[in-house]
Amino acid sequence: MEQRITESFAKEHGLWIPIDAVFDLGTPGPSGNENDTYVSNDIIYKVNNLLNSGSILRLLDKVRMHNEIFPDTYYRLHAFTGFDGRTVMPIMKQDLVKNAEPAPQISIDTYMAALGFNHENAVGRYSNGTFIVWDLIPRNVLVDRDGDIFVVDAEIKRI
Repeated sequence: MEQRITESFAKEHGLWIPIDAVFDLGTPGPSGNENDTYVSNDIIYKVNNLLNSGSILRLLDKVRMHNEIFPDTYYRLHAFTGFDGRTVMPIMKQDLVKNAEPAPQISIDTYMAALGFNHENAVGRYSNGTFIVWDLIPRNVLVDRDGDIFVVDAEIKRI
């Protein structure tokens, strides 16, 4: 039901991108478990298959939490795509972090501690009494030439 309503809304409001036009967003970039990425100038578009979140509303809630915790890499909803009448995938966009590379795990640990998070028993997993954040490993966290840390992808839930 959620996907049918979203598809209808997106088409009525000019927020639907046909699946065969997704490649027009930019140059295909690295893909992960739930996102295919496309890079265009200063933006990275992430077409989310909802594999990790399970629903559009849960994904948008995760995005809201990401934006609250990591405002330097906030997400914006760009549009929706999918297979008509079957699958709807949100397209998020995020500013591209230029001249950066994967951050060393020790830098990620230090950054999260500075944000008030405690390291848990698993690599890349942190909590602060309000949120649990995980999957903060070098492929999801970047460091630029100035040493600034940017969390570009994370799994988050409210405790």
